[in-house]
Amino acid sequence: MSNDRPGSIPLLAVGGQPPQAALAEPPYQVFILTSLALAVGAGFVLATLTPLSIVLEWGWGQRYTPLAQAHGQVQLLGWLGLFIMGMAYRLMPRFSGRPLAFPVLVWASWATLTAALVLRLIAQPAGAGAWQRAALVCSGALGFVAAAAFALVIVATLAHRSSRAGATAYFFVLGALAFFVQAGMGLALLVLAAQRGEDTVRPIEAAALLHLQLYGFVAMFILGVASRAVPTFSGLPRPEQQAKALALGLAAAVAVHVVAALWIATGTRNALLFRLEAASFAGLGPLFVAAAWLIGIFRPAANRVRPASRQHVWFIRTAFGWLPIAAGLSAYYGVRAAFDGVPVSYYGVDVLRHTVGLGVASTMIMGMGMLVLPEFAIRRMRHPSERALPLLMLALITAATALRVGAAAATPHWLSTDRYWPMAVGGGLAEAAIVLFGATFVWSMLHKQAIVESILPTSVAPEP
Repeated sequence: MSNDRPGSIPLLAVGGQPPQAALAEPPYQVFILTSLALAVGAGFVLATLTPLSIVLEWGWGQRYTPLAQAHGQVQLLGWLGLFIMGMAYRLMPRFSGRPLAFPVLVWASWATLTAALVLRLIAQPAGAGAWQRAALVCSGALGFVAAAAFALVIVATLAHRSSRAGATAYFFVLGALAFFVQAGMGLALLVLAAQRGEDTVRPIEAAALLHLQLYGFVAMFILGVASRAVPTFSGLPRPEQQAKALALGLAAAVAVHVVAALWIATGTRNALLFRLEAASFAGLGPLFVAAAWLIGIFRPAANRVRPASRQHVWFIRTAFGWLPIAAGLSAYYGVRAAFDGVPVSYYGVDVLRHTVGLGVASTMIMGMGMLVLPEFAIRRMRHPSERALPLLMLALITAATALRVGAAAATPHWLSTDRYWPMAVGGGLAEAAIVLFGATFVWSMLHKQAIVESILPTSVAPEP
């Protein structure tokens, strides 16, 4: 994803300084650490405890929906969102050949989004009336400020005639605009909920918001990075024109679905509108298939990854292995709903959401992080033959995805509370995978300086 060979890191940079100092890196580590803290401390914990509360009859009752909504926002905007933002800030100068625009907004976007997510985690399940609704609106406002700052940096950096980002700029700019729009939509929905005296966004409205967040923002950035990075280490030419078309097609499909879903949420009952929503949902299928083909992970012309990093490529293969499954699911549920002239099944929406969010996005983030982050590159210097730990992480996140997706897909025919057991187990397995990933990142970050110094010359001999 940079100009370095995949799975490697330059030992010396300009002026003989360690790479991060020489490149004046943005504070990507803060974004990654915060995303890991939210995932481990809240997102995957709620993914485990919320279904357990049903099967073990803990009596959470009316708190189930608020906790489920808090879980969704922390996972999409915290775990996935903050990680994507940190990596985008780090990679944009490499992709575009330009420095980040408005670098002060990098810190502003981190602080406001983190505050928004923490405030929502505290307020959403509290059920305490007016102060809670005010806190939720404040959370939405902070999220809107964060999205505006992020979008401004992205657009000003990449939408410039001197940028060399190519098709990646299409994905990043469209994804940043979707992030901005979802923040405005989220704020509006929280204000509307407060006016109604409700402590949650109505499910039919929340579904439209989640669709925009996952496919318009998260998937857009994931595909943008993959379309640039994967061909590099697969020995394939970058599919510039096809990738631009893919980005525009994905943006169009998401926009149509969100508009139709919000229109339906107003109470409109029209078979033509239902079919439009369903068709846009089904339209994700061919786009996902096209993405899996264009990325080229399953048809490499060469292997340009160092031996110590080749097990990490299995994360990328696994992530894009879930993508054709997601394509089949979106086509099946979308075409069936369009044929019947009804909204897309809630269970269909849920199964696709977890296939993409957990199977594609989370797995891709872990694998790409281990491939390109300098912390993991330095760990490979200390552990060049490490195999078991990465493959254990991959097994855990894959099993977690299979359990969660399988339970969602079986739900229309399996309506007993026992269906929540695989959801809870899947949440626990995913938690374990992210704990291992996070612990490895933190260990590498703490030991980075010592390892780099151990391989750099301790002194420079004077010239004769």
